[in-house]
Amino acid sequence: MNGLVSATPSPSAVRLALGGFLLLLAQGAMLLLSPALDTSGRLLIGVFGLIAMAALVLALVGPPEPPAQPWRRRHDR
Repeated sequence: MNGLVSATPSPSAVRLALGGFLLLLAQGAMLLLSPALDTSGRLLIGVFGLIAMAALVLALVGPPEPPAQPWRRRHDR
């Protein structure tokens, strides 16, 4: 599969990037809505940030390709 930096990115790479950006938006909205952040709020935002960064890295690299299927030549009868 092709990552985001290739000429033709695969749909799964685009989905991973979009999911990462949506998680970053959710993190920003939670930060803006909270009057004061306590330890659990900071931890939650940190977890969202790690998941978003992992999704972005996986999108840039691209998911692994499935193994090639072995094929046999058909015998003409």
